Amino acid sequence: MEWAAERRRWRVRLGDDRGRIHGAGLMLDDRHLLTCAHVVESCGGRDARVAVDFVGVAGTPSGWAGVVADGWVPPTDDGGGDIALLRLEEPATGVGGARLHRMSLRDDQPVRAYGFPDGADDGAWTLGELAGEGGPGGEWVQLDNTSGVRVGPGFSGTALLDRETGAVVGMIVSRYTGEDGRVAWMIPVETMLGHLPRLREWSTGEPAVDDSFIQPGDASDDAADVAFTQKVVTWLNRTGSGSVWAVVTGDDESAITKALRVTVVHADRERSVSAPQFPRGAGDPPPPGAVDLAVDARGRSAGEVGDRIKERLKLDDLGSARDCTVVIDGVDSAAEPLPLVDEVVTALAGRAARRGVRLLLAFRRESSPSWKAVRSLVEAGLGERLDALSKDIDQLAAFEEVQFILAKRYTGVAGASRRATRLRSGFNQFRGAQADGDLDWVERNLADFERRVSRAVEAGRGWRADLDGRDARLTELRALLACYAEMSAARGLIEDPRLEQLYRPAEEALFKPPFSLAAADQAVQAYVAAVRDRLEDRP
Repeated sequence: MEWAAERRRWRVRLGDDRGRIHGAGLMLDDRHLLTCAHVVESCGGRDARVAVDFVGVAGTPSGWAGVVADGWVPPTDDGGGDIALLRLEEPATGVGGARLHRMSLRDDQPVRAYGFPDGADDGAWTLGELAGEGGPGGEWVQLDNTSGVRVGPGFSGTALLDRETGAVVGMIVSRYTGEDGRVAWMIPVETMLGHLPRLREWSTGEPAVDDSFIQPGDASDDAADVAFTQKVVTWLNRTGSGSVWAVVTGDDESAITKALRVTVVHADRERSVSAPQFPRGAGDPPPPGAVDLAVDARGRSAGEVGDRIKERLKLDDLGSARDCTVVIDGVDSAAEPLPLVDEVVTALAGRAARRGVRLLLAFRRESSPSWKAVRSLVEAGLGERLDALSKDIDQLAAFEEVQFILAKRYTGVAGASRRATRLRSGFNQFRGAQADGDLDWVERNLADFERRVSRAVEAGRGWRADLDGRDARLTELRALLACYAEMSAARGLIEDPRLEQLYRPAEEALFKPPFSLAAADQAVQAYVAAVRDRLEDRP
């Protein structure tokens, strides 16, 4: 892996003029380096000279650096920012430059980082996984430690690498916290690019949102449709199963089209930092990173749109997309609307519910053939989701029936809740709306209902696993009692009064419901111990 050797050339350790280590950074070229603003502050403040050690390049002398004029983004009160671009007083020889890579981040994505914790001045690795956006201000992404050293102050400012590609996808900003010390935070590359546009000089990868979504007038008073803005935010905030939402927005300058554009911009990590004001009365904007990709399809061929999606999401083929949120605007204004639907939309939407693909498709005209084609696709997708839900509710009903029958066999087991009956009633409302052609209502409400069913089925699986475990333990105890009873009989102990006294309560505990496994286990173990004692006493 070429990047494994290359990263040593841009890895740096940062300290103050007293030789104390305060964090890490990454060289962008032979003169510029990136770190956290709070690392610079700990070295003496905004105007401090920061000591730079090139720990991965043998023979390269240490240098001094200061913050460039337009490279200071201090931490804000709500936790945003905390980025600093520094310039060496003299160019460094033999160093390399890291590339900041735009990438759609996903939960459980494996990552790694190299920092300088206490006692490891030469550095050490930590391995982790991304766990979703959060942190103060909502700009950070949580990082959970999986192995290696835990993050401490000496990790602040270090690059976070995608383990699969070696690409720099973020910068560690905060140490691990929590009782088990396994939670840290990082600033994604795209957030840094939004705060400090100059960093784009050293960036790679496709932006999440096409430039044409940025129209400063969209957020002016009365420009965007507030009600539709709220609908888009609600849809973006949903998690769980995938879905396809097709809408007609009207012409390019309609209030609904503007609402879509401005909401998408606020959902992009890179664009949201400098996005225009969110429409008044629309509530809170969506969280940064809520959209993985937003494509303006107007005037583009099906192949161009497909290539844009594959490049951003790192896909070999569109049908392999998983766990992503994609917006395609102007579907019916594309150069090839029907091929776009057939070749791109259909590939993404196929089994979207099961693959976690969330697709928002915006059309300009309800009369367009591509709109009608997508409506058929959406209807088929909703039908597939409803069929799957029906099977899940049937499965839950089966779990509850087993629980109703078997729960009576054991003490301390609650009876079945009969949630399947209530969920089936709710499900019938969706089937009725589907039959009436009210697909918008089905689409708006189905994801929440799917989560309710999913939680109920998981609980049902838990009940069944618990009862299966109890049955298995009861069978084991019965076999153990029978084994030792046969053993005592074979050694002539069948009429031993002490063993007889212990055998009967054990047998009753195992064969007379309701069963208390704790009492049965205690009775069987007492009998087993007594048999062993008798056998040890006999020659």
